[in-house]
Amino acid sequence: MARSKRIDFLAELTKGYDTVLDIGTDHGFVLEQAFTKGYINKGIASDLREKPLNSARENLKDYPVNYVISNGFQSIEEPFDLAIISGMGAYLISEIMDHAPKGNQTYILQANDKIEVLRSYLMTHGFQIIDEYVIHDRFYYVILKVKRGQMHLSDDELLLGPILRNKPEALSYYKKKASQIEKIISNVDPERAEILKNLLKVYKKA
Repeated sequence: MARSKRIDFLAELTKGYDTVLDIGTDHGFVLEQAFTKGYINKGIASDLREKPLNSARENLKDYPVNYVISNGFQSIEEPFDLAIISGMGAYLISEIMDHAPKGNQTYILQANDKIEVLRSYLMTHGFQIIDEYVIHDRFYYVILKVKRGQMHLSDDELLLGPILRNKPEALSYYKKKASQIEKIISNVDPERAEILKNLLKVYKKA
């Protein structure tokens, strides 16, 4: 199995759940690690295409997993108590969550970009962030644990996270984001520069 801190961390978050749905499973590494550690009893591996699903079948052949060709949740008929959507853009994850079932399921969401866009979507579509994490595995990855519910986030919380902003491990992530902005702010048009200046203030304040 291709090991990474991100995969190990995502697998760790499955602990205590029975049936885990992995949307966009690719090679099935998160489910494989979750089974190896004894965290879960059953898996559902889903992907849009047959080829990555076949890779998951090979890696998960020793475990109780069902395989489904599906566009997000749309062809998922089997019940689950945790769904993982990771390694995609914030807009795509938001589109997938449009079809999330009504119920008490938990969702682990890891967007590769624009985490504030995903938080905004969740706030306006009946979801509540119940925990947030950041890990560094060559890049910084922000991971949200989500359930259905209501929340209101300020502009600062959309950017920093309502829970993440209070965690010490987030400081290095905020510093990295501020550093990235400082490197590009002088090379963009005035309108974009003004937006970046406001973002920089928030990260520096954090």
